[in-house]
Amino acid sequence: MGEFVFGLTLATKQEFQPVTVTLNSFIGQYGTQWGPLMAASTIVAIPIVIVFVIFQRYITGGLAAGSVKD
Repeated sequence: MGEFVFGLTLATKQEFQPVTVTLNSFIGQYGTQWGPLMAASTIVAIPIVIVFVIFQRYITGGLAAGSVKD
């Protein structure tokens, strides 16, 4: 929430705004541009999914190790 409010109010140049503010620009007063919004959301999510796939073994191992009580 803080990142969105900061980006919306204080970051006046578009290149300094976070992705959440850019995605919000596809939502207008009279409608939502669903095609561009979903395309941008997919492009933003691809690097996150790739990083998760690469480090999946370590992420799931860390979660499982934290659930076992010694």
